[in-house]
Amino acid sequence: MNKMMEFLEKRVMPVANRIASMRYLRALRDGLAVTMPLVIVGSIFMLLANIPIAGYADFVNGIFGDGFVAKLAYPCRATFDILTLVAVGSISYQIAKQREVDGLSSAIVSMAGFLSLVPVFDVSGAVIGDTTLNLGRVIQTNTYLSAGGLVVGILMAIFSAEVYAYIIRKNWVIKMPDSVPPAVAKSFAAITPAMVILTVGWLVRVLFEGTGFETIFGFVSRFIATPLSQVGLSFGGMLATVFGIHLFWSTGIHGSRVVFGVMDSILLPAMEANRSAFEAGLPLPNIVTKQFYDCFTNAGGLTVMGLVILMLFMAKSKQIKSLGKLAIAPSIFNIAEPIMFGLPIIMNPIMIIPFILAPIAVGSITYGAMALGLCSFPAGVAVPWTVPMFLSGFLATGGDFRAVLVQVVNLLATMVIYYPFLKIWDQKKLEEERLAEEDNVDDLADLVASLED
Repeated sequence: MNKMMEFLEKRVMPVANRIASMRYLRALRDGLAVTMPLVIVGSIFMLLANIPIAGYADFVNGIFGDGFVAKLAYPCRATFDILTLVAVGSISYQIAKQREVDGLSSAIVSMAGFLSLVPVFDVSGAVIGDTTLNLGRVIQTNTYLSAGGLVVGILMAIFSAEVYAYIIRKNWVIKMPDSVPPAVAKSFAAITPAMVILTVGWLVRVLFEGTGFETIFGFVSRFIATPLSQVGLSFGGMLATVFGIHLFWSTGIHGSRVVFGVMDSILLPAMEANRSAFEAGLPLPNIVTKQFYDCFTNAGGLTVMGLVILMLFMAKSKQIKSLGKLAIAPSIFNIAEPIMFGLPIIMNPIMIIPFILAPIAVGSITYGAMALGLCSFPAGVAVPWTVPMFLSGFLATGGDFRAVLVQVVNLLATMVIYYPFLKIWDQKKLEEERLAEEDNVDDLADLVASLED
């Protein structure tokens, strides 16, 4: 155990700290977090428009009028269809603040730079049925501005923010007199970096129009996004992700934030693909999405709940039993900090082993159940990570009760894995409590003896 502790302190923690402090990783983590309110609200409306109950649509349309259920999906267009655009501005903002330059101007310029890469189609005279459409300039939001364009968006956000910060810090800007209001001065200062960034974006777009890829999105999809997705969304990629999250957590670093800061670039597009298929009534393409982790392998949820139940009903140590009582309510809402720091799990060579093994087992069980058709894939519904177990699985799969059964099996599996390790830790704590009581008795006896003298 001492060797394992030494390995964690000397080998794992320094590497984990360096990864967690990387500038771009922090920018991706915090930047993509801004999109979560949009995803969650959009998911609520998507669920309302696609409740899997026979006769639901006819019932609602009968009350509010024909086509009302379809109108419930309108907010999806205002949320899911602009995710990449929002992420570009947010990531650029985070990098700019780290570089100590104006974040808002950097964000706006980055968004304009990203849009300069997006192809625009002139739709006029298009005949659909008996209707002729003259729509003017059109952008395919579901292809470029939604999560499907996220990889290009991230690359453009980093490039734009770094160029903007470099030019500003070199002072290659249009300077205004001191009498000019600061807001106006910042606007003029942004002209030079905006000119450079938009020009580069224009050149990239023109150059790719002359190739077989047609756009940079096609190029990135073929050589970056698709290979990355094939690895990251595979069974092996899932296991590596789960392992990484829990290994970081075991050293005291928020593993979800670190790992998802990188993985969200493929998990969000996978979620979007499932959402689009779910809305269209088509087979869902991806098992592994963000909801696969949030609802089935969450470090703060199901994989710790089993441990808390064991602490309540199987532990003999007063300390562990008391902690179990305190932790049960937070763990229902997937908050694991009382256990992580109270038991503890962090830097505890005994409890780290099941803490890593349990989610790997849970991920394997869930992946296998979905792959074998025993449970529906995640439907692209963004379920908040605080939603309690069982309800989260039901919602994430678009209303499949079999997902609840999978979570029950997962819970039992975690209890089996944790039990022998908790028993060892419980015996250790019992011995400590016994020795503490003996010391208290000895101290009391010495005190009585001194009083008698």
